[in-house]
Amino acid sequence: MHVCVIINKGSGTADGQDQQARQAELTEAFARRGVEASIVVASGDEIRREAQGALHEAARGRFDAIVVGGGDGTVSAVAGVLASGNTPLGVLPLGTLNHFAKDLGLPLDLGGAVDVIAAGHIRQVDVAEVNGQVFVNNSSIGSTPTW
Repeated sequence: MHVCVIINKGSGTADGQDQQARQAELTEAFARRGVEASIVVASGDEIRREAQGALHEAARGRFDAIVVGGGDGTVSAVAGVLASGNTPLGVLPLGTLNHFAKDLGLPLDLGGAVDVIAAGHIRQVDVAEVNGQVFVNNSSIGSTPTW
């Protein structure tokens, strides 16, 4: 299996970390499970463009899945790109709250999340759209309430 991993360098737990060390950790984590990972670290405004490129490569057979590392906004951005196709989306919960990952019952630790992806566990989820913006978890108007 070969996956494209798109990490939002500014998301929650990824923000301020040594990106080269994070890439090495992820490459090793996937390799231990027999998965080749091509890792891209991007800023928030680059996420969709990277996802579109990865989707194009998946259509050509290069990637079996696209994995996103970030929070709920990052996951929604990539899910929006993939929503109209059949390319699986993996989630590495690297955000602050990770509601989407929690709602799906995904492990919140990196190793556990990589285990789920490497095992090829796939399930369909609903997406929604507001004003042309696809999202998978929540949509809000104004400021987000504190839970």
